Amino acid sequence: MTNEQKSELSEQELVHEASSGDRAAFKALYERNRDRIYNLAFYMLGDSVWAEDALQAVFLKAYRGLAGFRFEAEFSTWLFRIALNECQNQLRRRRGNFVPIESVLGSDEDVESANLPDSEYLERQRAEIIRRAVMDLTPKFRAVVMMKYFEGLSYSEIAAILGCSPGTVASRMNRALLKIEERLRPLKGIL
Repeated sequence: MTNEQKSELSEQELVHEASSGDRAAFKALYERNRDRIYNLAFYMLGDSVWAEDALQAVFLKAYRGLAGFRFEAEFSTWLFRIALNECQNQLRRRRGNFVPIESVLGSDEDVESANLPDSEYLERQRAEIIRRAVMDLTPKFRAVVMMKYFEGLSYSEIAAILGCSPGTVASRMNRALLKIEERLRPLKGIL
């Protein structure tokens, strides 16, 4: 079966084939889920290099653990759970050992923004302010915001990934949004 044909299989079929050693099936699973897992890792860790490291670790763990996957949940839910655990482990290991280079030198966006038209520049600045407000949340609050607003998952799906009730997800979301609002309140006239 070609890679193109593999990509047309259902996720469940791909998992069955990948768990029996079919590397093309696992590659198709990777292709389907790579961007979502990277986005989660990026917003949890706040750094593209760390997100790449987490992405590789997540798929390595998924590959090694495929034989134990019991189809009690969707593969993507299981993969998100692995990703959240990996991000939390990385945050624990790296706590206090990191000063982003952007905070010292400024980001490429800061340098490039001088050449942008005013409205485009302002829109990028707004997006960056909001992104930083989300990044300042604790990982458990950041995770629910990211999964809801960036991945479009329902409270039920988020609850399945986190292993908690939808009510807990709603409570975390409410608290996260209050913290973001509190952080952005002084900038209300600008945003």
